[in-house]
Amino acid sequence: MTQNPVEETPRRLVSIIVPALDEAPNVPGLIERFGHLAQAHAGYDFELVVVDDGSTDGTADLVVAGADPAHRTVVVRLARRFGSHYAISAGFEACHGDAAIVLGADLQEPPSLIDDFIAGWESGSEVVWGVRRTRAGRSWTQEAFSKTFSVLFTRYAELQNYPAEGPSGVLVDRCVIDEVAKMPEHNRNVLALIAWLGFTQTRVDYDQVARTHGESRWTRRRMLQLAVDSLIQFSSMPLRLCTFAGLGVALLGVLYAIFLVVRVLVGVETPPGWSTVLVAVLLLGGMQLTVVGVIGEYLWRAVEETRARPLFVVRDVRTVPAPDGSPPRSPSVRP
Repeated sequence: MTQNPVEETPRRLVSIIVPALDEAPNVPGLIERFGHLAQAHAGYDFELVVVDDGSTDGTADLVVAGADPAHRTVVVRLARRFGSHYAISAGFEACHGDAAIVLGADLQEPPSLIDDFIAGWESGSEVVWGVRRTRAGRSWTQEAFSKTFSVLFTRYAELQNYPAEGPSGVLVDRCVIDEVAKMPEHNRNVLALIAWLGFTQTRVDYDQVARTHGESRWTRRRMLQLAVDSLIQFSSMPLRLCTFAGLGVALLGVLYAIFLVVRVLVGVETPPGWSTVLVAVLLLGGMQLTVVGVIGEYLWRAVEETRARPLFVVRDVRTVPAPDGSPPRSPSVRP
């Protein structure tokens, strides 16, 4: 009587997705950290997916040259700078993992965060958010703007799963990656899309470490652009704000008209003057232009969606294969 051999359960693959823009000084540290990660979690296979978001300092070449052939590394070069959220989307499209962890190329997330991500995934969560307890290397104005946006966004976007402090790093299961691929919205906040999807979500807190090389690419202009895009994409609050502002101005007009009538009835002469008329014209004109501008923001995004342009353009994909030269496998089915 022969016994059937026991089929070995394939090890699950975890993809580390790193969007990078001119991060050449951080490449050696990134590759070293990835090598330590593979050694610390012997029960998993790992692949490093670096998405070069239009770098001009040779970031992609350095990653390919320094990658360890013992660990699978994929470098996706975009044709130009599209933005970190589009780079993350490109990383989701290129990765083959049963789960993907999105981290920054600046190495400000501690290595222990990956351990917490994997532990949360093993406990059954399809989305594990990384939330900073403390932040490093940011001015008080950037911190104030970030916190204000996070509070407004979580309140008016109605995304119950989105961390109120603002996420930094996330692990997503393959089922979430596949669903994000079906959502081709432009002007995107991919982290908000993940929160909108639902599934089982949890969070882990960590202390951010100081950036060793370079400066953050998150300028105030880009932060403002993301804030506007996110609010318009997920909330009707700007339109409602215009409605309430219009009602408020109309109410002021009615009250002022009543005030003038009462003055006439009690015999108080109201001298004619251009100042009152000028103030009213400027106030009403400014309000009308503001409302038109907000409507235009929504209309412009609707026009962009109808164009159906790709979210990003890939220049090339370079892979450092495993020693056996085996092709990347398909994700295993999660039990």
